[in-house]
Amino acid sequence: MAGQFDLRTIYLVASCTAALGCATFVALRPMHPCAGDALRRYALSMAVLSAALLMYALRDDFATPLAHVAPNLLACVGIALSADATLRAFDRDPPDWLLALQLLALSGLWIALGERADDMLVRVLAFSVVHGAYGLAVVVLLVRTPAWTRQRHVRTLGVAFGVYGAAHLLRGTVALLGGSPAGGATAPGSAQVLFVLLFALMPIVLVLIVQTILHARITGELRVRATTDELTGLHTRGHFFELARGRLSRPPGGRSVHHLLMIDLDHFKSVNDRFGHSVGDRALRHAARVLHASLRGIGLLSRYGGEEFCALISTRDHDEARRAIDAVRKSLQDSPLRVGQVTIALTASVGAVPIVDADSLERGLMRADDCVYRAKTEGRNRVVRYGETLAEPVV
Repeated sequence: MAGQFDLRTIYLVASCTAALGCATFVALRPMHPCAGDALRRYALSMAVLSAALLMYALRDDFATPLAHVAPNLLACVGIALSADATLRAFDRDPPDWLLALQLLALSGLWIALGERADDMLVRVLAFSVVHGAYGLAVVVLLVRTPAWTRQRHVRTLGVAFGVYGAAHLLRGTVALLGGSPAGGATAPGSAQVLFVLLFALMPIVLVLIVQTILHARITGELRVRATTDELTGLHTRGHFFELARGRLSRPPGGRSVHHLLMIDLDHFKSVNDRFGHSVGDRALRHAARVLHASLRGIGLLSRYGGEEFCALISTRDHDEARRAIDAVRKSLQDSPLRVGQVTIALTASVGAVPIVDADSLERGLMRADDCVYRAKTEGRNRVVRYGETLAEPVV
């Protein structure tokens, strides 16, 4: 294999790849302003790594007094910056002085090791330990982030850093056991070619995974905005009906009796008129929390529009449904909103319609709306089921 690959060519191509990665991270910053600091540090790490790889490629052609110190130091600075950027990409913000201290320590390490030819093995071991430690440290920190269990791309990033760190530690171990400096940057050998290929591929792998993670975040944020009401945090109307159709299309289980509810807050306009729209918004959020709590485990809830909410509940039988529906009304009645020294009573008129399948949702919605209208004309703060009254007005 060593005869088929020219190590200097690999380093040169890798340098260009890292430079392209730097340009990619710079281009991503306007699209992901929330990750701007992380992307700036990723770009800097790629620029530094590109310079290091270029020095490895040209070491034999342009020998300098710092032929080993400079590229090794830059390569270590590159992985330190990549690790720092990765932590910031996942809302872990280490202090800048900590990074500065790391860079100072790395500079001191490589200056102390110097350029002596008989210290080649020591340099290989130092390089392997530094890169291996940073790679595995990033994996440990990623595992401790909430995103680790929720996003497979984050686990992919962890695997990439894990393989990178393990390969460096393996390289150092082999060099130590062999007692030979054969792990030098441009030393021949099949194992060295494989290691250099891995080292050269890491920048583009890092760019691709980070870009995928950021795009997945945007997709997730857009989906949340499309499916979640901004004020109350409930499902939007469209997403609610999508979920309701899915629930009604599943085979009937223990809870096979379904009811569609329309819930309209009573005299809500007076709340806005008396206390202002900011208090009205608080009242809507309060009502959403109370209703959501009363339906937990048995139903879906959405904000239908204005002061109207829509719910689908699933129960074992109609008697349980009656109790659950009136409990929804009562929960709101028993949970007034307190704003300073003022207590604002909140009640709702509820229309309830039995639903058999997904095809009956639209028809059920119109009937539930008629039931709400009837509940309001008959005194408010009551439940009207399609065809009968379930709760008497509260005086």
